[in-house]
Amino acid sequence: MDRRNKPEILIPLVYILCLAFILRVAVPLVIILTTGDYSLFYSPDTFTYLKPAEELLLHGRFYNKGLPELFRTPGYPLFLIPGILLGEVETVTIALQIILSCLTTYLIFRVALTLFDNARIAAWSAFMYAIEPVSILYASKLLSETLCTFLTVLFVHCLLKYFRTELLKTLFFASILLSASVYVRPAGYFLPIVIVVVLLAWSLKKRKSVLFAHALGFFLCSFLIIGLWQLRNQKEAGYWGLSSVSDYTLYCYNAASVRAIQEGVPYYEMQRNMGCPDRKVYLQNHPEQTSWDRGKIYHSMGREGMKIISREPVTYFLIHAKGMLRTLIDPGVTEYLILLKHYPWSGGLLGQILDQGLFVTFMSFVRTAPIFFLGLLTFMGLYLVISFGSAVVALFHKGFPYSISTVAILCTLVYYLLVSGGPLGYHRFRLPIMPLVCVLSGFGLNLLQGRYRRQEIGNLQS
Repeated sequence: MDRRNKPEILIPLVYILCLAFILRVAVPLVIILTTGDYSLFYSPDTFTYLKPAEELLLHGRFYNKGLPELFRTPGYPLFLIPGILLGEVETVTIALQIILSCLTTYLIFRVALTLFDNARIAAWSAFMYAIEPVSILYASKLLSETLCTFLTVLFVHCLLKYFRTELLKTLFFASILLSASVYVRPAGYFLPIVIVVVLLAWSLKKRKSVLFAHALGFFLCSFLIIGLWQLRNQKEAGYWGLSSVSDYTLYCYNAASVRAIQEGVPYYEMQRNMGCPDRKVYLQNHPEQTSWDRGKIYHSMGREGMKIISREPVTYFLIHAKGMLRTLIDPGVTEYLILLKHYPWSGGLLGQILDQGLFVTFMSFVRTAPIFFLGLLTFMGLYLVISFGSAVVALFHKGFPYSISTVAILCTLVYYLLVSGGPLGYHRFRLPIMPLVCVLSGFGLNLLQGRYRRQEIGNLQS
């Protein structure tokens, strides 16, 4: 890119970053001014991050209730520490997350510029993320999504830089960033394997043995960094895994959803029957595990969950596919309702969706939601249609530059979509996906804008 074009690039980027900042600051300000209730920035998961963070500060160990923490990885608890130290965990953490979300917007601009070498496409990509409703919302929630999304996009940026330069140190840094994102959210646990396959395919195509060595180095680095925490879990609690959340999810969510369908029982009722999260009920169902340590119990939960799923593969496939669909199309408007204390239901939304279906739940919501939130629902739904629609336009356009960089982005996007499925799938798990969708969307919107301009010129000339 010519240096003389830099001012032309920077002007729209500054406006986009200002827009991203204003929208993300507006949400917590509105909440504080209208409700004054800081607890609205919390969710049930927040406390599972706060407690080990406080234990780290008080005793220098990653514990929870006097036991080594196995459920959460240390990435987000470490991020919470500045706010805890300053006695303003909500204000400090949300401020940091707003900064990270704005930096993510900037990184999306850089990624799109690297891919397409077109400032207009890059501006469209950044703009689409600046107004992305779910990322705006979760910048104000004490949850790990904003930090994980930032690290994921920074990893993608470094990976694309490596494809241009072929410098090992750049790939090494990319490996560290990807591993760090796994420490924040274990959902990316298998992503290094996917990226290694991409790197190996690229080295074969270019027929360079040094690139093959780089790919193996990337895998080794990721394996060692992630493996260090697994080693800690094994040493501290006899649990050879990164996070017990994977085994817990297999049993208490995935297997429970299969059994609920098999036995015709409501989802939440089946969870309670299986002892989730009541440990006493679980041990009543598994009395032989009473004397077991936690690591062994979690492994057993994972194995039993997998057995239940494997006996009904078609049933679970449909559950998983529906979860992926919910991840993509759930607008996330209910979280805005919760933040402003206008949530119309007393029951759990996830359970109602699983028991009655997405359409029935949506219609119930439309009948009970406040009028102004129906407008928000319309905007958020329209945003999804435009972003995904323009991304599809980009992918099927003959001018789309398919390269190793775009393949890596698509593999990352598909990976996060696949792991988002199951009974837990909803808008929250769309956060790591949306930056990459916005990059593709920028290309599609630029095409549509160009077509509209040509039509206007043609109409004027005629």
